[in-house]
Amino acid sequence: MKIKFIKLLFLFALFQSCISEFQKDIEEIAEEISEEISENVSGGIANLVVPDGHDLRPISLQTANISLSENSRADLVKIKIFKLENEEQKLLYDGSIGREKSISSIIKVPNHTSLLSVKADLAIGVREWILNPSELQNFKIEDEITDNSDESKSSTSAKTSSSSSSYTPPSWNCSDYSEFNGNDDGNFKITNNSTQAIIVNKNTSIYICSGGSWTPSSLTDWSGKLTIYVASGGSLSLNGALYSTIYNEGTFNGVNIIFRSASEFNNWGTMSNNGDLDVFSDEINIYGGTCNISGSLKIEGHFDNDGGTVNVGGSVTISDKLHNKDGSTLDVEGNFTVNSGEFKNECKTIVRGNFINNKKVEFKNASYTAITGSFLSNPADEVKIKEGSIFKCASITSGGNIKGDSSYSIIETGSITFWSSNKKFKGELDICSNSYNSSIGDSDVISTCDTFISSSACSLGYNNVVDNDNDGSIAGVDVDDNNPNVASYNFPQGENSFYTTIYEDLYPCMGDYDLNDLVHNYSYQEGINNGSSNNGQNTFITEIKFDYKFPAIGAAFNNSFVLRVIDQDNNATLSLDSSDKYSSSEIERLHDSENNTTLFVFNNIKSIYTSNSGGLINTVRIDYSDIPVISGTVTNIDGAYDEFMRKNGEPGQEVHPLFNSLHSNYSALNSPSKFNDDSNFLRCDDRSSDINNLFVNSNGFPWVLSDLPIDMPWPKEGISILEAFPNFDDFVTSDPSLDWYSDINGNRVSSKIIE
Repeated sequence: MKIKFIKLLFLFALFQSCISEFQKDIEEIAEEISEEISENVSGGIANLVVPDGHDLRPISLQTANISLSENSRADLVKIKIFKLENEEQKLLYDGSIGREKSISSIIKVPNHTSLLSVKADLAIGVREWILNPSELQNFKIEDEITDNSDESKSSTSAKTSSSSSSYTPPSWNCSDYSEFNGNDDGNFKITNNSTQAIIVNKNTSIYICSGGSWTPSSLTDWSGKLTIYVASGGSLSLNGALYSTIYNEGTFNGVNIIFRSASEFNNWGTMSNNGDLDVFSDEINIYGGTCNISGSLKIEGHFDNDGGTVNVGGSVTISDKLHNKDGSTLDVEGNFTVNSGEFKNECKTIVRGNFINNKKVEFKNASYTAITGSFLSNPADEVKIKEGSIFKCASITSGGNIKGDSSYSIIETGSITFWSSNKKFKGELDICSNSYNSSIGDSDVISTCDTFISSSACSLGYNNVVDNDNDGSIAGVDVDDNNPNVASYNFPQGENSFYTTIYEDLYPCMGDYDLNDLVHNYSYQEGINNGSSNNGQNTFITEIKFDYKFPAIGAAFNNSFVLRVIDQDNNATLSLDSSDKYSSSEIERLHDSENNTTLFVFNNIKSIYTSNSGGLINTVRIDYSDIPVISGTVTNIDGAYDEFMRKNGEPGQEVHPLFNSLHSNYSALNSPSKFNDDSNFLRCDDRSSDINNLFVNSNGFPWVLSDLPIDMPWPKEGISILEAFPNFDDFVTSDPSLDWYSDINGNRVSSKIIE
């Protein structure tokens, strides 16, 4: 209450000690004083009318619907949402999405915040999107688009998890061609089982239609002028050295095939080679389907597995280039040797023998490599294992550095040997090995085995099947894998940021509307589960962590603050984490069985400053510059929570904020508790009507202004909110987007506020 009121209380107490017949209830005195003030409320509050639909909160409740694109490489992705203010990022949400789980959440966006940041921890690194708040309503997370700068023929955009190349087979119609009769120089079709031989001297195309097959008794094409198209349902059988171009959608059967430099082979169907396969061509492309090689694969040209599966029964030897691209699987039974060429794995490679590198190897793009035997890298050149890749082998011996980059990759191995003392692991690598020590890794390298990597069409993932607390979120993306009730976090005010609520305590009378009788700064961390509540929400709040400050209490009343939570089972529990100046013994727990809520009443808040329960705290001037923080946790919440004030700490004397649409699924939080004294309604200035209009006067003004998105100063004693913040009236009457509270545009009158 105010100075005038304190003097009157003092006189009242003096009167009470002398003349008992003039005793009056303290409420009656407060009401008389309030009515006197209300007749001449300074700043024009009495003349302002709150428009319909304006709840006086300078925030919007923004729905965030974020889903994972079907084109995502990863099946599960970590997500963080930030608000951007003054070049700072404040965390609003920390959780994950997957193919079966999207984010559907409501976040508080201050009216001065125009941009949000969404960061996704994708398979190949973190990607950020800068959005306006409305864009969160239907936002899809896409993988980063990558650019293949070499001669690669694969698409530059991210492929789908179904492992399909962007290159499609050529289309043609069998009815356009005449039946093949052994001649060259033309376009011919095969619709039956043919063994027709051919000698090719001129450009010739042969189309093997569905149901047709060709096993030529002999084929001569020294100049590479023959092109063979094999339709789905057709088949081609050849052996030995080939100079021709082949497009295979059906079945290609080979025996000891040698692709000469003039030849070209493009596959979407099934290729089966009995014996060894030698490649001298630069145009061998497995765009899809399966390539089975019973013997060994020798590469002295370019072999691109660009969306298919290649199975090698023997060994692989590379003297030029083998690229196992996005959406591809390479499975080798024998040893894998890179001699004078290079090997790149961008998807899944299995080697059941040893891997010997004598030139250049790279494992990237969230790839998966599993080597049953050892990995030996002879050159001093760097081996790259990067972008969230997984690399497993029995042991590592290397002549050069092994480097990670662009998100942490996992190396799981046994013994580790670097031939030179100045060679080591470098960059973003997590080394899972009992042989690792810090002398063989730089400052970025870790050895935890805890790195999470999502499963995908290419990768089995890492730490992606463990759910220690059985809450439906695996350890890698669960924000607290030891808590079965929490799978993600909301930070309604932004992590480590405070909002403000200010109270006028002469309810049901208006008072002077300086709104400094209880100034409350608060910051919450909401623990969210993965279950379904009985209010039809996909997820709901199960616990909160709070940080409270009460920087000003301009009241002679000893007001109490109340934290109320939905608590159907009456098992919600509050514990203080830290508070040097406030005792948990001051907190009263009340259960409202009619509304299935529990009230935690913070009594005697002034005790954090003074033993004088009637004193004014920091509203005439700053008498207490040390503002204590009361921190705590409430567990076993059943969906939501809110706050209000209990005037003078008295049961029944509740003062609530306006109706909050955030609690539309929790009607108990938009109503007073069962303990409230409803006789205050329609008394003095109160003009409460239905549930949407409680604790308001005839002009629609409340006794509480809540969700002020800043740790803001407050009016001095006896100065109305309009005098201290002159743009508040425009916010009320004409511009709900106005940030009337911030220290810009003449929003504050310094002489009339406590800073």
